Amino acid sequence: MSLRDLINILPEPLRQRALTHPSVADPYDSNGRLEFLGDSVLNSRVAEMVFHSYPELLEGDLTRIRAHLVRKSFLATVGRSEGLEDDIESSVINDSVIADTVEAIIGAAYLIDKELVYKTVDEIFNPSEVDTDELRDWKTLLQETLQAEGLRPTYRVKAKQGPPHRPHFISAVAVDGREVGSGEGGSIKESEQSAARAALEILGVRPVPRSAVEVHVGA
Repeated sequence: MSLRDLINILPEPLRQRALTHPSVADPYDSNGRLEFLGDSVLNSRVAEMVFHSYPELLEGDLTRIRAHLVRKSFLATVGRSEGLEDDIESSVINDSVIADTVEAIIGAAYLIDKELVYKTVDEIFNPSEVDTDELRDWKTLLQETLQAEGLRPTYRVKAKQGPPHRPHFISAVAVDGREVGSGEGGSIKESEQSAARAALEILGVRPVPRSAVEVHVGA
């Protein structure tokens, strides 16, 4: 199953509307409404898959996994991998426009064949492929660990690199005035999470590995 399978079942003019960005057409002739529907369908289906895939996790972790799976950057990657940017009618083509169009295609196809949409979403947005370690809230875990000792972590940005449209940050975390870990990321938040994870490794705090879980999702 692929995004192309969904596009191929769309009749005209629904196909054209799904691929037309509001920047170049009347709101009722573009994909804004379909994007709304597709976003809802995608989030609901992925939430169900994540729920069944991770019975040991609570709401906060489940929310982070779902958000990771339906993030704009991944939707854009899915669209680009199938050459969707060549089909979109828009005043500009960027990751946001491609991601919105992916959701619009899902919404449009949902009106035609719900079962095919579910199968396609299940294939593309697979929770079992998520590295849950990468989604842990390492800053909170570090803070809770240190609170038991009456300590608290502090963070600072050590460096900012790269061009303005794609910055790269290096952050450090200190405890009681001593640097105990550093990390990198595409945002300050990501670099701080990476630094907190490094500090936890140094402190000997490691997550319990997750056992494999078979996924059963009702259609």
